[in-house]
Amino acid sequence: MLTEDAKDSPLFRDVDALVSALSLRTVEVSDSVHQGTHSMRVVVSRPDGDVNTDDLASVYNVIYPRYSVIFGDRSLELEVSSPGLQRTFKDTLEFSVFTGRVVRAYSVSLSSYVTGRIERAGEGEVTLSECMIDDRNEGRDSITLQYSDISKAKLEYRWEA
Repeated sequence: MLTEDAKDSPLFRDVDALVSALSLRTVEVSDSVHQGTHSMRVVVSRPDGDVNTDDLASVYNVIYPRYSVIFGDRSLELEVSSPGLQRTFKDTLEFSVFTGRVVRAYSVSLSSYVTGRIERAGEGEVTLSECMIDDRNEGRDSITLQYSDISKAKLEYRWEA
Protein backbone atom coordinates (compact mmCIF):
# COMPACT_ATOMS: atom_id res chain seq x y z
CA MET A 1 0.00 0.00 0.00
CA LEU A 2 1.07 3.56 -0.65
CA THR A 3 1.80 5.79 2.32
CA GLU A 4 0.83 9.39 2.94
CA ASP A 5 3.84 10.23 5.09
CA ALA A 6 5.78 12.71 2.94
CA LYS A 7 3.51 15.72 3.47
CA ASP A 8 3.75 15.29 7.28
CA SER A 9 7.53 14.88 7.42
CA PRO A 10 9.45 17.99 8.59
CA LEU A 11 12.59 16.70 6.85
CA PHE A 12 10.71 16.28 3.55
CA ARG A 13 9.22 19.80 3.82
CA ASP A 14 12.60 21.36 4.59
CA VAL A 15 14.40 19.57 1.74
CA ASP A 16 11.50 20.29 -0.62
CA ALA A 17 11.80 24.02 0.06
CA LEU A 18 15.49 23.88 -0.93
CA VAL A 19 14.85 21.73 -4.02
CA SER A 20 11.88 23.83 -5.18
CA ALA A 21 14.13 26.89 -5.27
CA LEU A 22 16.10 25.05 -8.00
CA SER A 23 12.89 24.53 -10.06
CA LEU A 24 12.91 20.81 -9.29
CA ARG A 25 10.44 18.56 -7.45
CA THR A 26 11.23 16.41 -4.44
CA VAL A 27 10.07 12.83 -4.90
CA GLU A 28 11.48 11.18 -1.78
CA VAL A 29 13.63 11.99 1.23
CA SER A 30 14.85 9.29 3.60
CA ASP A 31 17.41 9.28 6.35
CA SER A 32 18.93 6.84 8.80
CA VAL A 33 21.69 6.70 11.39
CA HIS A 34 24.04 3.74 11.61
CA GLN A 35 27.24 3.53 13.65
CA GLY A 36 27.76 7.28 13.87
CA THR A 37 27.03 8.00 10.22
CA HIS A 38 23.92 9.85 9.12
CA SER A 39 22.77 8.71 5.66
CA MET A 40 20.35 10.78 3.58
CA ARG A 41 18.82 9.86 0.26
CA VAL A 42 17.04 12.49 -1.84
CA VAL A 43 15.23 11.69 -5.10
CA VAL A 44 14.36 14.63 -7.35
CA SER A 45 12.43 15.10 -10.58
CA ARG A 46 12.22 17.83 -13.19
CA PRO A 47 8.63 18.85 -14.06
CA ASP A 48 9.52 19.67 -17.67
CA GLY A 49 11.71 16.69 -18.57
CA ASP A 50 14.45 14.42 -17.35
CA VAL A 51 16.84 15.17 -14.51
CA ASN A 52 20.47 15.57 -15.58
CA THR A 53 23.75 15.39 -13.68
CA ASP A 54 23.93 19.18 -13.35
CA ASP A 55 20.56 19.11 -11.54
CA LEU A 56 21.78 16.39 -9.19
CA ALA A 57 25.01 18.30 -8.47
CA SER A 58 23.06 21.50 -7.75
CA VAL A 59 20.80 19.72 -5.27
CA TYR A 60 23.80 18.08 -3.60
CA ASN A 61 25.63 21.42 -3.31
CA VAL A 62 22.60 23.04 -1.66
CA ILE A 63 21.67 20.22 0.74
CA TYR A 64 25.07 18.91 1.87
CA PRO A 65 26.42 22.08 3.56
CA ARG A 66 23.16 22.68 5.42
CA TYR A 67 22.74 19.16 6.75
CA SER A 68 26.42 18.65 7.53
CA VAL A 69 25.98 21.55 9.98
CA ILE A 70 22.61 20.29 11.28
CA PHE A 71 24.03 16.77 11.82
CA GLY A 72 27.36 18.18 13.02
CA ASP A 73 27.96 15.42 15.56
CA ARG A 74 27.84 12.73 12.85
CA SER A 75 29.42 12.26 9.46
CA LEU A 76 26.94 12.73 6.61
CA GLU A 77 26.52 10.51 3.56
CA LEU A 78 24.23 12.16 0.99
CA GLU A 79 22.89 10.47 -2.14
CA VAL A 80 20.95 12.54 -4.66
CA SER A 81 19.35 10.65 -7.56
CA SER A 82 16.69 10.71 -10.24
CA PRO A 83 13.53 8.61 -9.93
CA GLY A 84 14.49 6.35 -12.84
CA LEU A 85 12.37 5.22 -15.77
CA GLN A 86 10.12 2.79 -13.91
CA ARG A 87 10.01 4.14 -10.35
CA THR A 88 7.80 2.25 -7.93
CA PHE A 89 5.68 4.76 -6.02
CA LYS A 90 6.05 4.80 -2.24
CA ASP A 91 3.82 7.74 -1.35
CA THR A 92 0.60 9.20 -2.76
CA LEU A 93 2.38 12.56 -3.13
CA GLU A 94 4.26 11.10 -6.10
CA PHE A 95 1.11 11.24 -8.24
CA SER A 96 1.22 15.05 -8.08
CA VAL A 97 4.99 15.09 -8.71
CA PHE A 98 4.60 12.99 -11.87
CA THR A 99 1.50 14.71 -13.29
CA GLY A 100 1.58 14.33 -17.08
CA ARG A 101 3.56 11.07 -16.99
CA VAL A 102 2.20 7.58 -17.69
CA VAL A 103 1.63 5.38 -14.65
CA ARG A 104 0.58 1.78 -14.11
CA ALA A 105 -1.48 1.30 -10.93
CA TYR A 106 -3.18 -1.78 -9.50
CA SER A 107 -6.81 -1.09 -8.59
CA VAL A 108 -8.15 -3.38 -5.88
CA SER A 109 -11.79 -2.70 -6.79
CA LEU A 110 -11.19 -3.50 -10.49
CA SER A 111 -8.79 -6.37 -9.68
CA SER A 112 -6.65 -5.15 -12.52
CA TYR A 113 -3.80 -2.88 -13.49
CA VAL A 114 -4.84 0.45 -14.97
CA THR A 115 -2.38 2.24 -17.25
CA GLY A 116 -2.89 5.91 -18.05
CA ARG A 117 -1.48 9.43 -18.03
CA ILE A 118 -1.79 11.28 -14.71
CA GLU A 119 -4.18 14.10 -15.52
CA ARG A 120 -4.85 15.39 -12.00
CA ALA A 121 -3.78 14.33 -8.52
CA GLY A 122 -6.00 15.68 -5.76
CA GLU A 123 -6.83 15.01 -2.14
CA GLY A 124 -7.55 11.32 -1.88
CA GLU A 125 -7.77 10.55 -5.60
CA VAL A 126 -5.99 10.60 -8.93
CA THR A 127 -7.48 11.01 -12.41
CA LEU A 128 -5.86 9.13 -15.29
CA SER A 129 -6.54 9.91 -18.96
CA GLU A 130 -6.09 7.72 -22.05
CA CYS A 131 -6.55 4.66 -19.80
CA MET A 132 -6.39 0.96 -20.39
CA ILE A 133 -7.79 -1.51 -17.85
CA ASP A 134 -5.38 -4.34 -18.60
CA ASP A 135 -7.24 -7.48 -17.50
CA ARG A 136 -10.46 -6.38 -19.22
CA ASN A 137 -8.65 -5.08 -22.31
CA GLU A 138 -10.92 -2.06 -21.99
CA GLY A 139 -9.93 1.46 -22.96
CA ARG A 140 -11.40 4.61 -21.39
CA ASP A 141 -10.96 8.33 -21.90
CA SER A 142 -10.40 8.79 -18.16
CA ILE A 143 -10.82 7.12 -14.81
CA THR A 144 -10.61 8.41 -11.24
CA LEU A 145 -9.08 6.13 -8.62
CA GLN A 146 -9.11 6.66 -4.87
CA TYR A 147 -5.65 6.37 -3.31
CA SER A 148 -7.10 3.83 -0.88
CA ASP A 149 -8.06 1.67 -3.90
CA ILE A 150 -4.48 1.61 -5.28
CA SER A 151 -2.30 -1.13 -3.81
CA LYS A 152 0.78 -0.35 -5.93
CA ALA A 153 1.86 1.95 -8.73
CA LYS A 154 4.89 2.71 -10.85
CA LEU A 155 5.96 4.89 -13.73
CA GLU A 156 5.36 3.17 -17.03
CA TYR A 157 7.97 3.33 -19.73
CA ARG A 158 7.56 1.79 -23.18
CA TRP A 159 10.89 0.40 -24.33
CA GLU A 160 9.74 -0.27 -27.87
CA ALA A 161 8.89 2.54 -30.27
